[in-house]
Amino acid sequence: MSRIERWLSESPRAVMTLYVMVAAFTAYASMYAFRKPFTATGYDGLTAFTLFGVVFSYKPIAIISQLLGYMGSKFIGIKVASEASMKRRAPLVLGLILFAELMLLMFALALAPYNLIFLFLNGLSLGMVWSLLFGILEGRRVTEFLGLAMSVSVVFASGWVKSVGRWTMESWGISEFWMPVTTGLLFVPVLLVSLLMLYHVPPPTEEDIASRTKRAPMDKAERRNFIRSYFPGVFLLMLGYLCLMTYRDLRDSFMDKILTDLNYTVDSSTFARIESWVGVAVILILCLLWRVKDNRMAVWCNFGLIALGSITLGVATLLLQQKVIGPETFYLVNGIGLYIAFVPYQSILMDRLLASLHTVATASFLIAMADSFGYLSTVSLYLARDIFSKINGADIPWIQMLNIASFVVMIVVPLVTVGLIRYFSPRLKS
Repeated sequence: MSRIERWLSESPRAVMTLYVMVAAFTAYASMYAFRKPFTATGYDGLTAFTLFGVVFSYKPIAIISQLLGYMGSKFIGIKVASEASMKRRAPLVLGLILFAELMLLMFALALAPYNLIFLFLNGLSLGMVWSLLFGILEGRRVTEFLGLAMSVSVVFASGWVKSVGRWTMESWGISEFWMPVTTGLLFVPVLLVSLLMLYHVPPPTEEDIASRTKRAPMDKAERRNFIRSYFPGVFLLMLGYLCLMTYRDLRDSFMDKILTDLNYTVDSSTFARIESWVGVAVILILCLLWRVKDNRMAVWCNFGLIALGSITLGVATLLLQQKVIGPETFYLVNGIGLYIAFVPYQSILMDRLLASLHTVATASFLIAMADSFGYLSTVSLYLARDIFSKINGADIPWIQMLNIASFVVMIVVPLVTVGLIRYFSPRLKS
């Protein structure tokens, strides 16, 4: 045990909780600097390729290229994240992210559209980061706070790194191809410090294990047995997560296009301003879950929040269509609804569910599996949209895509939560 681990083990629980929250937040926020900056610009006037006479525009294919790698990484992560020991996780994450930065350098050096292969490789290295990091946090009495810190970093970081990317272009004259690697370099020091902090986090205590059940690496046979034992519930969990994941990526990756469709002027501060307010609101709402000590009741509360958030984002879309609210208010309310549904799904729900089932497993396994199918759905949506638009000779506006997706989420996800409650009700224990 290192001196830092010993100090954390002997410190009051509040000290270690704050330490890990800061480390988890900054580590995952830093990862976004190597993934999302390129979505801050439109790459207007560029084409990716022509297939059967159909011309595919550059940015959607760029996003699809990265997502294909990200999706593949998620499937690989089902094995890697569920089998990795605690001490291997932070070094693995560092190696994956540094490789992703190298791929961004190659993206800048190579000619378009051939540089898209490097976005694929960038995504292939980053898709396992979430589940690897969450494996350090899960199975503790304060996992709600720790998972919340890492989850909401997505909300803040997505806006921050895109704003930083736009700022490097506006202030330093960086080209749109060199902007992603430059943004990543700016976040390397923060990444190194945060991963070093996570490396020294001590394992769960005996009290943690008694409260949340033991978390142990799962081999292939154990993963199969878990899915076989809870297949209907796992299927519904994947379906709800798939809807929210696809919606989140659509809203986030094409934020500049959607706001432009709404006649809203986007500048370098837009992304950070809107998403920071969303993040603050989500933190205040989800912190209330920590007060629920009973694991079974916490699962029901998570299901309720997921349904409520899904309905909220749909209502925000209706209000926008009726011109009751403007574009910025829409993105704010819509984002709050999305993330009070998505954040519990991504971290808090899975941890509490395993604790209430009283089974030895890892939440990172469930999250990796849900992510893999979520990104498969996202890639399929983007490809279908691009193909349909080109065949019909007219692009489908991104705001129209978001509107349709809002109503799908508003209807499907609450129904899924009802099914989950019915399935897990006789199986959960306090």
